[in-house]
Amino acid sequence: MAQVAVYIDDNLSKRLEKATKFSGKSKSKWIAEAIEKSLDDQWPQGFFSLAGSWEDDDGPEEILRRIRKGMESSETRDELI
Repeated sequence: MAQVAVYIDDNLSKRLEKATKFSGKSKSKWIAEAIEKSLDDQWPQGFFSLAGSWEDDDGPEEILRRIRKGMESSETRDELI
């Protein structure tokens, strides 16, 4: 298993101490989990399988233009219902 030395300021060290105490984990375990979470893909499962699933005669630019035009509307949700 690889080892890494990390230098942090005193304020961050105090915050880390509180976080690890609260979680019941060692500093090493807490930091490793934070790195793992940070490096995980942020896309929901199945996100990329949606690519190309939208069928429309208009191209992407026209679709975006219609979406943006709708965002300019001053109607509220209650008014639409």
